[in-house]
Amino acid sequence: MKDILKTTAKFFAIIFAALFVITFVATLFLYNLEKNAFDPETYKKALKNESIYGRLPAVIGDQLVATMGLDLCKENLIACDVENRSAAAEACLENALGNEAYIALSNNERPPSEAEKERSTFCFEEYGYPKVESNENKLTPLLKNLTAKDWELFLEAFIPPETLKTLSEETIDQTFAFFNGNTDSASIPLHHIKEALLSEKGINAVFILLEAQPPCSFTDLTTLISGEIPFCNPPEETQGLLKPVIETQIKIALVAIPDNKTFLEKSSLNNDFFDLQSLRVLMRLSPLLPILFLLLVTMLMVRSLNTWLRWWGIPLLVSGGISLVMSLLTGPILRSALNVVFLSRTSMQISGSALELIYDLIQTVMHGLIENIALYALIITVIGLAMTIAAVFAKRTEKSTKAI
Repeated sequence: MKDILKTTAKFFAIIFAALFVITFVATLFLYNLEKNAFDPETYKKALKNESIYGRLPAVIGDQLVATMGLDLCKENLIACDVENRSAAAEACLENALGNEAYIALSNNERPPSEAEKERSTFCFEEYGYPKVESNENKLTPLLKNLTAKDWELFLEAFIPPETLKTLSEETIDQTFAFFNGNTDSASIPLHHIKEALLSEKGINAVFILLEAQPPCSFTDLTTLISGEIPFCNPPEETQGLLKPVIETQIKIALVAIPDNKTFLEKSSLNNDFFDLQSLRVLMRLSPLLPILFLLLVTMLMVRSLNTWLRWWGIPLLVSGGISLVMSLLTGPILRSALNVVFLSRTSMQISGSALELIYDLIQTVMHGLIENIALYALIITVIGLAMTIAAVFAKRTEKSTKAI
């Protein structure tokens, strides 16, 4: 009877030890993900490490030049006015092009082939062509004259890296204060931009835009009389007259810009916010499950120093080793998935430098989330290995004691 109870206890102890290993590995990932993914320092560190604040003006300049004046409807009619497309027209295009091709073309991931254009023509004739609205305004000629370098100089003068850093970090802090339940809303502090525009830097930034334009004619300069900014490169001697006009126009424009722009509110998220918070609570409580299984193993099998070292050491060694291997493999797997997304599922409207910046930033954030898991897994592996080795010596000591 005693042997049967001992065998039964050992059987359940092995099951609980296996469950400990499974739940510990899951907990190590879930708990650290919840802890680090909702920590603003994770993202601040990534932005700093990738020099985002210094790189961003050049990247935005490339992106603006890449998309400025791009007629999406002319280049790819299937990607035009997608949000207003009827279900019948969408079904027709999907049937004519195939599901995969339709998704790629509607997201403007590649240009349509001549055959695809021909197959889609029937659907547009049957259900109507997309509505094309002209984006032309009096600023369009001004913007078309700007090169990527002009935009970079403008943005650096308008909002220098230190101001951009302050604005970004305050926005990140507010975002995660909202998700962590410390505030009911999150907003972008636009007062930094307003202050920059009202300063000498803001006026200099406008001059950078104007200097990239063709020289002003006499007719252009007469617009100064009516209090308007001429969209041309003014002579140096007229810049003193132009400066008060620019200041006035900036002040008029800033009236419509609030000091803070709210972009997250609990009231607008309905149950989604509470579902997220409930999920996070479960992730925080997840360590209780492996602890419970380890306690059950202890109750069933631990009777001495030797059994404690063995029945704790082996599960810790196995779970730590599995977690370490998984954490080391997670990085390459995620990078491969990221490469697939960036190479095959990215819109043609996104410039190469913007893609590179986004890729670098995501990769750095992922590395920050995974590195702690690998470190903790290594520590647990070492502890488990030390306890397993100690168990061998403890067993020898017990045998020597009994022999005496």
